[in-house]
Amino acid sequence: MAKRTANSTQISLFPETLYEYHILLSPSDAIKDDVDNLKQVLHEQIGIADRDRTSIAHISLMKMEAFESTSVKDIVKKVLAGEPKFTIKINGYAHFEHGKERTLYLKLDEPESIDRIAVAIKNPSKKKAPKPKYRQTSIVDKPERKTKLSMTPHITIARNISEADFEKIDFAAFEYQNEWVCDRVIIRRRLAGTDKLFSPAGEVKLG
Repeated sequence: MAKRTANSTQISLFPETLYEYHILLSPSDAIKDDVDNLKQVLHEQIGIADRDRTSIAHISLMKMEAFESTSVKDIVKKVLAGEPKFTIKINGYAHFEHGKERTLYLKLDEPESIDRIAVAIKNPSKKKAPKPKYRQTSIVDKPERKTKLSMTPHITIARNISEADFEKIDFAAFEYQNEWVCDRVIIRRRLAGTDKLFSPAGEVKLG
């Protein structure tokens, strides 16, 4: 019978804490305030859940679970090494359909940079794909190349809106346009399997 090591005994006596990590992009404070105002407008029109009203504007990249000994920040920092900061542009609203419910969100122009970052973080062991380079074959005619995205980056206004309530919304206020320079990725965490608030767990600067 193999002898039990001191280290294995320690692990069995003191199991590691498992955390749920949320990796995201955060808009400027001014845009966060604007999104809060849009949520209030929607609440006055149809009423929305408290979790939607209190959620701070962000762009989700991914959620994952990892033990406390795993340096999620170091993983993100390694896969995003050399990634430049870039501008994120908000251009109006759109919605997702989930059966008879709707999610109202703010659209983002040219989301390819956001998607590239998300893909890199989700697949840290995979070699980073080079940035696409297109050769213009004609001064007059430059073919449009669209990249298939792995996700639809967005800023959520409210979830779980019924069909009936969705039809009552005056969407004029949600034709919102703004932009900010994204220069960092934010990492938050909470105990896995709980509904506690996420707390700061680091950030990785771009550029």
